[in-house]
Amino acid sequence: MTLPLVVALVAATVLLSPLLVRIMDRRAGWPLALVLFGAAFTLGREYPRVIDGHDVVWSIPWARDLLGPGTQVDFALRADGLGIFFAMLALVIGGVVLTYSAAYLPRGKGNTSFYTIMTAFTLSVLLLVLADDIVLLFVGWELVSIASFFLIARSGSSGEAGSYRTLILTFFGGLTLLAGLGLSAMATGTTRVSAILASEALATNSGLTTAIALLVAVSAFTKAAQFPFHFWLPEAMAAATPVSAFLHAAAVVKAGIYLLLRFSTVFHDIAAWNTLLVTVGLFTAVMSALFAITKTDLKHLTAYSTVSHLGWIVAAIGVGTPAALAAALLHTLAHALFKSSLFMLIGVVDHEAGSRDTRRLGKLYDNMPFTFFSTVVAAASMAAIPPLFGFVSKESILTAFQDSPAGPVLLVVAGIAAFLTFVYSAKIVFGAFVDGTEPMDEVHEAPVSLWLPAALPGLMSLVLPFFLVGVDTPLAAGVRAITGDESFATHTAIWHGITAPLVVSLVVLAAGVAFIFVRKPVFEAVNNRQLLPFSGNDALHGVVHVLTKCGRGLGRMADVLNPSRHLLWLISTVIALGLSTILLSDGIDGVAAGARAEGLDNWWDLIPFAIITMSVGGMIFSRSRLAAAVLLGTVGVGMSLQMLLLGAPDVALTQLLVESLTVIVIMLVLRYQPRAFPKTPPRRRSYALVLALLAGIVSFAGVWALTGRRERSDLAMWYLTEGGVLTGANNIVAVIIVEFRGIDTLGELSVLGMAAVVILAVTQSMPRHMFEAGTRPRPFGQSQLNSMPLRKVSALVVPVLAVLSVLIFFRGHTVPGGGFVAALVMATAFGLNYLSRGADAYVVRWLTPSRLAGWGIIIAISTGFLGFIEGGFLYAIHGEVAGEHLTTSLLFDFGIYLAVLGMITQAINQLGGYLRPGTEVENLSYRRGGLNPLPDVPDPERPDEVAHAHPEPINPADAPKPLSQKVEEKP
Repeated sequence: MTLPLVVALVAATVLLSPLLVRIMDRRAGWPLALVLFGAAFTLGREYPRVIDGHDVVWSIPWARDLLGPGTQVDFALRADGLGIFFAMLALVIGGVVLTYSAAYLPRGKGNTSFYTIMTAFTLSVLLLVLADDIVLLFVGWELVSIASFFLIARSGSSGEAGSYRTLILTFFGGLTLLAGLGLSAMATGTTRVSAILASEALATNSGLTTAIALLVAVSAFTKAAQFPFHFWLPEAMAAATPVSAFLHAAAVVKAGIYLLLRFSTVFHDIAAWNTLLVTVGLFTAVMSALFAITKTDLKHLTAYSTVSHLGWIVAAIGVGTPAALAAALLHTLAHALFKSSLFMLIGVVDHEAGSRDTRRLGKLYDNMPFTFFSTVVAAASMAAIPPLFGFVSKESILTAFQDSPAGPVLLVVAGIAAFLTFVYSAKIVFGAFVDGTEPMDEVHEAPVSLWLPAALPGLMSLVLPFFLVGVDTPLAAGVRAITGDESFATHTAIWHGITAPLVVSLVVLAAGVAFIFVRKPVFEAVNNRQLLPFSGNDALHGVVHVLTKCGRGLGRMADVLNPSRHLLWLISTVIALGLSTILLSDGIDGVAAGARAEGLDNWWDLIPFAIITMSVGGMIFSRSRLAAAVLLGTVGVGMSLQMLLLGAPDVALTQLLVESLTVIVIMLVLRYQPRAFPKTPPRRRSYALVLALLAGIVSFAGVWALTGRRERSDLAMWYLTEGGVLTGANNIVAVIIVEFRGIDTLGELSVLGMAAVVILAVTQSMPRHMFEAGTRPRPFGQSQLNSMPLRKVSALVVPVLAVLSVLIFFRGHTVPGGGFVAALVMATAFGLNYLSRGADAYVVRWLTPSRLAGWGIIIAISTGFLGFIEGGFLYAIHGEVAGEHLTTSLLFDFGIYLAVLGMITQAINQLGGYLRPGTEVENLSYRRGGLNPLPDVPDPERPDEVAHAHPEPINPADAPKPLSQKVEEKP
């Protein structure tokens, strides 16, 4: 239970942050940091087991049958040598940054959001690096992107543009990662990360593996800020300094490095993977180092240095040998230490001197001696000056480059990047503390609570070179987790003799020291110079501009009120795809090759065929909207009859009820429309005829080919043979909907709930002048008397439909029925109740439809969590109560029932109710509420109802107006 405990401790910091900030303000960072250190200690206790090769694992089922019957997604955590390395990095660096934040942040201004998002950031990284399921890994990956977006955006207008660019680029990486993980899961038949990496399926399919490798590499490049996605990271400097320190040292950028290392297990021998990582990594290292030298803002300079060092690590991963992977891990650790320290120390300078621009600083080494010394140590480690820890890690990477096939070339390029690293490291030290000319007499050393947490990670670069044996152990465990080679061991040391990497380092060191003496004119010449004609931001802006223009052009296709214009492009696309298939298959015969050519075996099928044919023919020649609505309904009746003849009574009943309710809604909509369709020009009729004929050919070919040649699939046979045994059900269609494919149904259920919201939004936006005089919002003519027969019928039928709805709902598990059909039956009762009224009226109270839809979705989702008791999300639990077989899928079905009912009653209410709440005179049935067979019959003893029963038609301009509108009209 170690792993869930660690995750729970970090999750507790997210929940406790608002309360602690309310009590302690910015000092809430101290207890939050203590919890993170406690989580690190708890996880660190498992390190001996991990080093011995015993991974720490924990999982609970999450969802079943995602990739087919018998498969499942688990909330699975695994702490192997690699995962625990990055988890400890995030927890320890995160704790140090929170300690620093307790002294750095201003008092009382936005500290709640800062600590809440920062702790959520840490939790996201932890889930990502410990995930052993690709679904959880992807969730952690996206949560890291969202947390970084919020942390950058909370800096205000200065961070708005950068936060959006960060989100765009990292979400693009999320899409490519989703594609890569999806292909991996489909190829291996599992979602477990460890099982995917151990599967032979990827090893035997080189083409697929290469494609997945490139997708994963691009995803990692977006997070690790590699070319061409590098420019988002410097823009993230708009965030507060603690955010920058954590983001650069142990969070977002390290997420990209982790992904590359994790998937090196299967990709390390793929030439495209190796070439891409080495080329992009070294190019990014040199390019970003050049950009860093031109910056005068110390945070921007350090940000570009991060991009450069990440390029070193990516190139080392690309080499792919166990020694190179160990070097990448070693430099990841060294970079986390000196880079987090540098960012926080720059924050100290900014906090005390009021600026981080080298042109506005003076000689601070006397005023801030402790900060100066700590900065020198961290910068020297970054510049790889011996014997600091950064020198050890840089030497290991150079050694890895030397052992690669292109060793000499890589060493030369790496030497150039190393020299540029020395140059910008010198610029940090001399620019911040030595070369400045501004008066700094009033500046003094920061409090210990501020500079000490900032200095500690960097000062570790002085200590670790003397304890390299202790560093070897976690490095070796991390590499073994990647390669599976239990015999691998590392031998990190400061001195390996006279080697080519040492010669490169000495040449770089000599050139760097010589550069110090000529630094001033060089820095002045390159300060804030743009080295390229355009920046990454300009490129992204251009891409967004082009995509926006394309989107507007495509949007114009449907930017009209005429529905035929909307359908034109959709139908044309389907026809084009269908015709191309027919032509490529040598015509209809080629499409239908192998199809059964049997004759008509049931003459009763001619009846629905005749109904549908005559109805469609009538719609073609009718100009009356009312007639078209009726004929559309008869088409549905013909389809329902056909389904019934084919032996699908449940589908037939569903279709018939849908058609009935659709006709009611269509009739309500038609009241806003002219009585007749506009006259169609001959040219448009000709185009429509051609499209109709082509659509008929494509539809005929598709139906003939797809239904004629296919027998039942293996999956269909499994459902028929095993589904009933597993669920104790006979209605396999209903069981598939609520049990086997419950997640799909939940998505459709959400669509129904949103449909209710959309109906409300659209109808409430309609202007009142659309109502024709005498129809809305008043009853008209003799409607009350004309509807009297239907009132009598509905008084008898509505109770029957209500009981029938309940029966159909409970019988759906064994015979035709279920929540969807039962809701349609109950909705028919509401529709009949509405039709029996002689005036516009609400069938339920104003808020009832929204509540029905909302509670339906809530119940369905809540039922999903019950599945965790025995299986996973939406797993159906079966049992018997009083001799009756019951299942939790019945509750899920009840959620469907409520959501469907809410959507339909919303449509009837909004299209058929005559006044909205908030107006002076409200609908009588709204005030009564609920199903009422006789809601609008005037009561002689109630003069107010008699007055409303037969009012005179009114002009729309005289209709009652909302009170809010009347107030606005007063002078």
